[in-house]
Amino acid sequence: MVNDLILLLLVIVIAAAAYFFLAGNRDNGLEKPRKAKNLDDSKKSAEPLRATKRFAALHQYQVIAPAQLAKDGKFADLDFILVGWFGLLCVKCIGLGGQIYGSLEDDMWLQVDADKRISFANPMRAAEADTRLVRDTLFAAKLRNIPVETVCVFTNKKATLLLPRTTGHYTLKEFKALLDKSKYDQDKGVDIPKAVEAVKKWVVTG
Repeated sequence: MVNDLILLLLVIVIAAAAYFFLAGNRDNGLEKPRKAKNLDDSKKSAEPLRATKRFAALHQYQVIAPAQLAKDGKFADLDFILVGWFGLLCVKCIGLGGQIYGSLEDDMWLQVDADKRISFANPMRAAEADTRLVRDTLFAAKLRNIPVETVCVFTNKKATLLLPRTTGHYTLKEFKALLDKSKYDQDKGVDIPKAVEAVKKWVVTG
């Protein structure tokens, strides 16, 4: 009986020691991130594009897709643009997997998975440049005072976003909720066909 009790206590002690050892390793960053596959260009934007097309059909809006633009030596790498009475909502989809680190102020962000660490340009800053170029396409067609917004959407469900909430990024779920916001129902007097024509003039094909 006594031997059984001693054996039970020994098992408990060993189990507790193993638990705290593993927990300590996790806390010290010794546990490797799991390998995560990036989404390719077609898959990274497929689901948000479907949601946007449904939204556009309900509101008689239009969607420009794909929407890579080139004008005067400048480029905008967008996946699609929603054009409505409210203005233009430009969407930049990011299909990276693994752990994503960065902040609004950083020039470079970091993607980490089990095999590698890769730096990439801050997509929020790229979105600002994309917004300016889209405005330029409208100005060139003498369409002014049209609101233009660009959002970055992380669409890989296996990505872990270690980003401050103030960064302004969206997950797929958050993007779908964004479309329901009342500002995208507002009528700012935008001529949708003219705006679409103005932007499409600069779309890079093939």
